[in-house]
Amino acid sequence: MIIDCHVHLREGRLEEILREMDKLGVDKVVLFGGGQKNRLALNQKVLEAGQKHPDRIIPFAYAPLGEVYPREIDQMALAGFKGLKLINPLSNYNDRAYWPIYERAEANGLVCLFHTGIVARRDENRYYDIDTARMEVIYLDAIVRKFQEMDVIMAHLGNPRYGDACMMLRWHPNLYSDLSGSTLKKKGPEFFKEMFWWKDSKTYNRDPEGRGPWEKIVYGSDVRPEEMGEVMQDYKNIMAGCGVEEEIQKKVFGETAAKILKISE
Repeated sequence: MIIDCHVHLREGRLEEILREMDKLGVDKVVLFGGGQKNRLALNQKVLEAGQKHPDRIIPFAYAPLGEVYPREIDQMALAGFKGLKLINPLSNYNDRAYWPIYERAEANGLVCLFHTGIVARRDENRYYDIDTARMEVIYLDAIVRKFQEMDVIMAHLGNPRYGDACMMLRWHPNLYSDLSGSTLKKKGPEFFKEMFWWKDSKTYNRDPEGRGPWEKIVYGSDVRPEEMGEVMQDYKNIMAGCGVEEEIQKKVFGETAAKILKISE
């Protein structure tokens, strides 16, 4: 099973996503919007896509931290969303004012996908309160320590704070990451061997559940439909260059995500 854990829905592009999934052999995608602020579809459109294609679409709700209320998280779960997409908070991710949001996500069994690191700039950003500094990957540390029953995916491996991101993967069993964004374009196998040094360590080679670094990575594209194939090939190239076993590659491309999302074959 292949699961793409990072797909944005733009108005009018659902059918393109489905066609590209068929072309690439992708079984399911985690789909989310973001509204006008992020040039993406509204949550309702994502939910409708999931209802129309329940065997292909895993709907995540965009939850704007600093604007959304805890009861809305309950409502999102009740409506059928399987997780939350979190980006552009109004304060740092680890602001304790957000604890009630995370509490409701954990209680409802929602997976949380956090944007981490540098965020794209657009002309209209001047009208919104957006600050990359609030999305530093290290802010997830307190969250995954506190909410240990909540699985968290950090998008982009903390780009450019890779060191923090990789060490957190080693310590936190409920933390995972995708490699979407520019990382696979600018970094090669030697970089990943260095960042994932604990893969071959005799003493420090596993997370608390006995998993190596590549077992904490999930496949996510984060591109327009016509670019999905290129990202898939980037994943294959980097894992081949790092000597990742075929069994572990299957986990990256879907088995790990299926476990997180509680999906059976």
